[in-house]
Amino acid sequence: MATLSTAGRQDALFSGAQLPVKVTGKEAMASSMWIPFLAMGFMIVVAAFVVGLVNSGIAADYFTASKEAREAAVRGLDLATDRASIESTKVWLPAFKFLGLGTILGGVTFLLATILGALRVGGGRVQDALGTEVRIINSPMTAKVFPMVMLMGMMVLIISPIISIALATLSYDYWNHSIATQLNPSSGGLPTDLGTINAVKLWLEPFKFVGMAMLLSGIGLALATIVRVLRWQSSRFWEILS
Repeated sequence: MATLSTAGRQDALFSGAQLPVKVTGKEAMASSMWIPFLAMGFMIVVAAFVVGLVNSGIAADYFTASKEAREAAVRGLDLATDRASIESTKVWLPAFKFLGLGTILGGVTFLLATILGALRVGGGRVQDALGTEVRIINSPMTAKVFPMVMLMGMMVLIISPIISIALATLSYDYWNHSIATQLNPSSGGLPTDLGTINAVKLWLEPFKFVGMAMLLSGIGLALATIVRVLRWQSSRFWEILS
């Protein structure tokens, strides 16, 4: 472990036994995670696009039928299952797309943490090569906060598809009935199902944006940390040259 230098300084002094300066465990993990996260996020977004194309084809076939035929289709018929598939996909697909975008932003956050590790190691090596005391800035508060904010955002975006899948199952079951003879004049469980579907959709939509806001805030905090480190390194090198 590095020992703190003189009181009042915002850095840590590394002894000869602690050199060369190495990345921290979190920075090492980040350097191995940003590529998989970017790749997974891209694949999720592409998969969501493919699902959207398939759903659009189902919708095109469904709406070629007459209004009377669509509304009269009973549970189990192709028209009824097509409507159920369209409506259920509309429920879970947006959350799936947000998960893909969030995973990409998570990869960006890991990449920024990797940059911080490179600044840490590079700054230490330059000071060592100059034959001066090797000092590394203490972790700013933003450096401690941004990984937690990013993880909370990812948790929100992981929870959203889980809720969406459960809601999509309920939506599929609801719409897999005849609109004319079962849904319009229905009483009992079906109106309750429709109320649940609409109510959950109303709060699930902004819930996904909470996750995105956390991820973007984490990226902002990571960038603020990089700015802080660069400013400190500039001051440190000016101190050495002076």
